[in-house]
Amino acid sequence: MTTFYAHHRVIDVDLDRDGDMLLFQWGTYGDNQQEFVFDITRQVITDDGDDDTILQLSLTLHYPTTSASPGFGTGSQWCSHPEQTEHFQSLIAQHPATSYVLAAHPHRTELTFDHAG
Repeated sequence: MTTFYAHHRVIDVDLDRDGDMLLFQWGTYGDNQQEFVFDITRQVITDDGDDDTILQLSLTLHYPTTSASPGFGTGSQWCSHPEQTEHFQSLIAQHPATSYVLAAHPHRTELTFDHAG
């Protein structure tokens, strides 16, 4: 996802107004916190930013929570410009969530492309 972002531009978006960004998310989600999620999303805003013009391409890995599940909380980090991709890749590579997912096996993987709203 980060390489795709770094090398493939979306036409007719304003990079200076957050028109094409990456989002890294991790954490335990769900009604009963039943899953640990590791996600990278590319968000593109094609017009004025209402929900119909915000598109997201997400790669999400889902892991069942167990007593061995990570305890580093829930969080997110944005990459707002392609020039920041190298730093963003480094942040992901060094994050404890990445170490966890490299050693574990997801029970579900999703690739989605939807409106944000």
